Amino acid sequence: MKPATSSPLVVMVVDCVDFDGSFPKRAAKSLFKALEGNKKNLKLARLPKLVLVATKVDLLPSQISPARLDSWVRNRAKAAGAPKLSGVYLVSARKDLGVRNLIKFIKELAGPRGNVWVVGAQNAGKSTLINSFAKREGVKVTRLTEAAVPGTTLGILRIAGILPSKAKMYDTPGLLHPYLMTMRLNREEQKMVEIRKELQPRTYRMKVGQTVHVGGLMRLDLIQATVETIYVSVWASPNVSLHMGKTENAEEIQKKHIGVRLQPPIGQERVSELGDWQQREIKISGISWDVNSLDIAVSGLGWFSLGLKGEGTVILWTFDGVEVTKRDPLVLDRAPFLERPGFLLPKAISDAIGNQSKIEARAKKLKEEELDTLLEANV
Repeated sequence: MKPATSSPLVVMVVDCVDFDGSFPKRAAKSLFKALEGNKKNLKLARLPKLVLVATKVDLLPSQISPARLDSWVRNRAKAAGAPKLSGVYLVSARKDLGVRNLIKFIKELAGPRGNVWVVGAQNAGKSTLINSFAKREGVKVTRLTEAAVPGTTLGILRIAGILPSKAKMYDTPGLLHPYLMTMRLNREEQKMVEIRKELQPRTYRMKVGQTVHVGGLMRLDLIQATVETIYVSVWASPNVSLHMGKTENAEEIQKKHIGVRLQPPIGQERVSELGDWQQREIKISGISWDVNSLDIAVSGLGWFSLGLKGEGTVILWTFDGVEVTKRDPLVLDRAPFLERPGFLLPKAISDAIGNQSKIEARAKKLKEEELDTLLEANV
């Protein structure tokens, strides 16, 4: 008699700093259907187990407590349609935080003969996580080009050396999410929005009739509020420029400076390639000035955290098809100081504009000198 095989295990990898954008909703929905189907006929199949792994925790502000983050991740996963979770792990593969406990838990759930499927969106940190497993186990990752299941599509690879010999781990292709902002950007622009170090907020105090631009990719207008001001914190890469000013001037600012001072995109010629610029009206409310009340996240870019004691209405502008999510705040705190109205430019953009201005000034001076020389020659 053959020993009973373990239930299949799905390890779902999600990026903490882009949770809603990287959460594989379709995969979760399919898994939920499979779970429901298997419940009706337990003799035909064992119920798969699901472990949610939130990666890149080292990029989140250090003041977030692990308990709060764990609760927030579970709530967001439930809101996104995830079935019952066997476990939630918060890890940083880059800094080897939580990896040891995670691989131990995976081995326990998989058993000596189980199949482990690692799924996640592109750039969610799936490959980095698998490599950290190998480093932790002291083995070199070998990706075997065999199909895990007969008839499955190419691209599913077996990873040897991490689990016991009769247990198998499969790396699935990174899932493409067309609603991510990064899908619209070229490689240089993607580097600008990529978050590589611990996030720091940039906070504004906004009145009705004011607007915050985040590069040329998203914009927030405060159009109505029961209070005089609200706090708006921008959580995005420090390589993305910001601007706060009057809403009545917002279109002119965008048209004049997008691709130059408002980057990304890089270059005004890129604007027409990004899609239609559309608005979404969002109702907001809060009960305290001291902490953030809600987030408005733009997948693949970042999010606004809003703090207010009252109610209001904002308009979020971004490109058609990019996912926008209203959610509970990930981070309660705002910046210890407020940014001033006007442009807030990263050094690279500021230097580039300065160099361009110098080049233009030199060219103008040369033309003037050439004109003076011609005039003198004709005298």
